[in-house]
Amino acid sequence: MADEFGNFNHQGQPDRDSRNFDPQIQSNYPYERPPFGGENPNFGNAGAEPRPMRYNEYPPVPPRQQNYVRNESYDPERQGNVYRRDLDGYDKRSGYYDSSADTYMPPPQRRRKNSTKTLLWCVCAVLGIVGAAVIMFAIDSGGGEQSWLSESGGDSSGYSSPRRNVGSDYLTESSLPDAPDVSADENGPQIYTQEAKKSGEVSTNQVNKAYEKASKSVVCITSYQAGSDYTITESGEGSGIIITADGYIATNSHVVNDSKLTGVMVTLSDGKQYLGTIIGIDKKTDLAVIKIDATGLTAAEFANSDGLFVGDSAYAIGNPGGSAYANSLTVGTVSAVERVLSTNGYVRYIQTDAAINPGNSGGALINSDGLVIGMNTAKLVATDYEGMGFAIPSNTLVEIVNKIIKYGYVNDRGTIGIEGSTATLYNSKMNNTPQGMIISKINSDSPLKTTEAQAGDIVTALNGKEIKSVVEFIDELRQYRPGEKVTLTLFRASKGSKATSTSFDVEVILQADTGE
Repeated sequence: MADEFGNFNHQGQPDRDSRNFDPQIQSNYPYERPPFGGENPNFGNAGAEPRPMRYNEYPPVPPRQQNYVRNESYDPERQGNVYRRDLDGYDKRSGYYDSSADTYMPPPQRRRKNSTKTLLWCVCAVLGIVGAAVIMFAIDSGGGEQSWLSESGGDSSGYSSPRRNVGSDYLTESSLPDAPDVSADENGPQIYTQEAKKSGEVSTNQVNKAYEKASKSVVCITSYQAGSDYTITESGEGSGIIITADGYIATNSHVVNDSKLTGVMVTLSDGKQYLGTIIGIDKKTDLAVIKIDATGLTAAEFANSDGLFVGDSAYAIGNPGGSAYANSLTVGTVSAVERVLSTNGYVRYIQTDAAINPGNSGGALINSDGLVIGMNTAKLVATDYEGMGFAIPSNTLVEIVNKIIKYGYVNDRGTIGIEGSTATLYNSKMNNTPQGMIISKINSDSPLKTTEAQAGDIVTALNGKEIKSVVEFIDELRQYRPGEKVTLTLFRASKGSKATSTSFDVEVILQADTGE
């Protein structure tokens, strides 16, 4: 409300300090400031002293020119309102102007809308509408309370919406299905296993048939070692294969500690135990033969290992971990044949992915017919390797074991008494030398001791047959017997000069290699 001078403060009360009001000049803007908030000393009556805006006065708002027209009565000496309102009405920035009363009404104070609260209200309203729609959809068109299941129980037409009944339990006795009719069987419906195999009945499973055939021929071998104080301690456990019904058993030489003096205990598949005597060993092929005083044993049958192919079935039977896991079976395939594991070259192994673990040594590797194709002997043990086991082929096993049983050792294998390594093609190219077997050591009892041969020489031929590796040297040497004379062709490289390198022949008489 305006005072007698027509001025308003922020709360609508007259401003008692506005004493110099001129209605002809300040009719459109009743404050003691020019528009846009400036401090004009000539504002109001001439000579009036200006004052700052009071905190409770309504702040000036710049007029929008499109809503105003030029005031032709503008007096530059007295800077009143430059613009006046063209029409009566309300403007949200300038307020309300009443031309009949020549009165200016400021715009009302309005609270800023809270957009977040409005959004939450809208979301709640939408959820309420959706919830109401779901509830209405769930209510039966016929109205009233119904059970979750109809009285008939099994009829799908009796289903209503799964909801909780108001004023009652979720499920009542009447809503449960009827109990089964037990008039035909007083015990109700039962489950049964198929009829078990009768004792002695042959399985139709090929793996089981192979295991049943060979498992009785696999034994557990416990080795011992005598101490200096007359005590005997157990040194390890392995496996063995019964090769004759009267008690001959084949195993690995390392299972019996590579010695004829080691005592062993043999445990058959039925649990019977026998003291075993070691007939002979062959360290070169890692084979040994044990004899127990027993008859009527189930001897293994051996297949021809030369007929093996990669991909053939291979099953390992033995005692992984010792007698606690006696006669375990692992299943795999033949991964490779003719594998060489060391530089001696006396055995070409069967590689298999059937699991082989400590305690499997000396056990049987069989085929799908239950025939022994090899003796489990070694595995590749490394963090990054898996499923790489190796077995001595049955043909090598039979050859060596027969000699041990007959002579107590391998009687017809000749040796020169040297050790060596292979001079590879890369080494030959780099050193400008031929390929062959590099002699690394000449034993004290070697026949080469009496010749000009020395360590570092390269064997390039044996009786005129070219040699390129240790394996080729051993293969060729096995063609000859102890006492026979052979000629070695050697190459000796002189340091710093190719011209002085020499090649020469030496003759030696082979010695017997018994493998002990």
